[in-house]
Amino acid sequence: MRVRCLVVVMLVLGSAAAGAQRGPQTPRLRLTIPSFSDAGPIPLPFTCYADGGIEKAITPALRWANAPATARSFAVILTGPENHRKGSHTVAFFWGRWNIPAGTAQLAEGQPRGAELPDGSRQLPSDDGIMGYDPPCAPAGAGPIHYQFKLYALDQMLPLPANATREAVMQAMDGHIVGASVYYGTLERLPQR
Repeated sequence: MRVRCLVVVMLVLGSAAAGAQRGPQTPRLRLTIPSFSDAGPIPLPFTCYADGGIEKAITPALRWANAPATARSFAVILTGPENHRKGSHTVAFFWGRWNIPAGTAQLAEGQPRGAELPDGSRQLPSDDGIMGYDPPCAPAGAGPIHYQFKLYALDQMLPLPANATREAVMQAMDGHIVGASVYYGTLERLPQR
């Protein structure tokens, strides 16, 4: 009986010691979008259904916390895995912004379009050729479509020209991601009656 108790005590102490050696866990990178809840509906001003259509749609504000100490830049990617607007691929691409400076913890609502931005970051063309935010646009009657806002913390600025392709940016990110966070939004348009 004493041997069993001794074994149990040793196992408990060993587990506690192993946990103490690992130390406290560092909080993970966390992306939030104040305009809607994670996996909640995307408000119409951030979609192609904004008053005035695609040209008047704006980016939602993005905020993030707990950036890794090794982060030297950030990238934001917006995709629609269920929104197959083009028959040649399975994921629709709406927005890509890279080389966002390391000290950044948010992007304000209504980010500009264009290949190069004042903070030194760069944007990729969407599937529709829009250089910057191309708002989500769920087809009427398709049910709720999910969209993924992905934030990546990178251990370097990507050494690519402003006109780099999406494939070149993704390849340059490979092996340099030190943190990531995904935030979901949904969009559903009911058929007009």
